[in-house]
Amino acid sequence: MQASFSGRSAPPAARGRSGSRSATVYVVCKQYDASVRVKGSVKRVFKYAADFEHLPEWYPSVNSVTRTRGEGINLKNTYKVERTIMKMKHESQYELIDVAPGRKVVYSAQSPVHTAVHQLYFMEDPTDRNYTNIRYIKKIQLRSIAGPLQPLVSGALSKIPEEGLSNLAKLLISPDTPLSKIQLDPDDEAEEIRASKPASGWSWQSMWDGLGLGGASSGTSVISARSSPVVDTLGYYAILGLDVRRVAKYSSDDIKAAYRARAMEMHPDKVSMDDSAAQQSATLKFQRLQKAYNVLRNPEHKRMYDSGNLVEELVQ
Repeated sequence: MQASFSGRSAPPAARGRSGSRSATVYVVCKQYDASVRVKGSVKRVFKYAADFEHLPEWYPSVNSVTRTRGEGINLKNTYKVERTIMKMKHESQYELIDVAPGRKVVYSAQSPVHTAVHQLYFMEDPTDRNYTNIRYIKKIQLRSIAGPLQPLVSGALSKIPEEGLSNLAKLLISPDTPLSKIQLDPDDEAEEIRASKPASGWSWQSMWDGLGLGGASSGTSVISARSSPVVDTLGYYAILGLDVRRVAKYSSDDIKAAYRARAMEMHPDKVSMDDSAAQQSATLKFQRLQKAYNVLRNPEHKRMYDSGNLVEELVQ
């Protein structure tokens, strides 16, 4: 797997007031980007992986996590995270700074030697609702007077996102998967049970595997880099009712026709005004449909989306 890097060169050595050369302070900024397909419904996977109290179970080098404020997966939750990297122990403070239930979490982290932002995006697999696609973006800035150690530390950190997602995929497919202990609302639980029962002899998983996009026969999930094509990462083709196997062949006219047909089916006006919950759900789905159309009708945005380089938060 390849991680994408963006670095800043070390600033020149500063001189003290006496004119003598002071210690050089190196600042290194990098970004790592990885994705994985894991077994489990998106709601169940989100409740597990988005809660950083579970980090020691799958994230490399994390020894312990202690919640210091808040409960559940809510804004302003804070955690104390103890880690060991290259045999060096250090403590970081994490805070949940952005959350969209079932879709994304963003944590900030800081310690005496670094600051970081961890972004996790979750999407129901468009070919099988029993699987979830996760994208993990980590932006980190290291600051230390120990310049010679920077390449070693950076090299060690570059392997962590891939290794972490690999650990998570293996954990969730194991017989003692922690997802079995995750509690869902009754309605979500019933929907998950229905989704796990194919209507015929074939399943979405077999279709995925037939396209060469599934896991190996042993059940190991596939980890992909951002440089690899990603099919319908955010489900935009799926909500338009378009075949995800033909994404490269759809023209602007095809997408417009699909949007108009789906808009007629999904418009909130078709739902009774007396049912506020159904109205709210229909409105959110219709907004999602409009967002998908606004991205895919733009040739440049469509090209970026088809290659996996456009995440939802970049769409206006």
